[in-house]
Amino acid sequence: MSLSFHIGFNGQCKEAFEFYAEYLNGTIGTMLEFKDSPVAASVTPEWQHKIVHANIVIEQVELAGGDVNPEQYQKPQGFNILLGVKSESKVKSLFEKFAIGGEVVLPPQKTFFSPCYAIVVDRFGVPWKFSCGK
Repeated sequence: MSLSFHIGFNGQCKEAFEFYAEYLNGTIGTMLEFKDSPVAASVTPEWQHKIVHANIVIEQVELAGGDVNPEQYQKPQGFNILLGVKSESKVKSLFEKFAIGGEVVLPPQKTFFSPCYAIVVDRFGVPWKFSCGK
């Protein structure tokens, strides 16, 4: 059995996965455009270079995603991706990168359960929580 997460993007899947690969040391596996898939005929010419399916592995966890037609896209809600890192400086560094063009929910701070904890919705609409252990 395997468990992964699949996120629908509003036409920004490739950009998001390249961002995650850079800042989370992820390895992109698949990056399949609509034009190269069996469903190519079902999308507009402008959408041919958007991503029908992609996956990235970050610390042995797979994140999958794809671009959703604009009329069907819904901003992710009801969950956060929780990323545990080793240091306060890493929480702050990731938070700074992910907050650019995004929405700050909770800036990095000490909590009763973490020396440094932060919440941000990145510019791709994906909600993240960053935390470090004691």
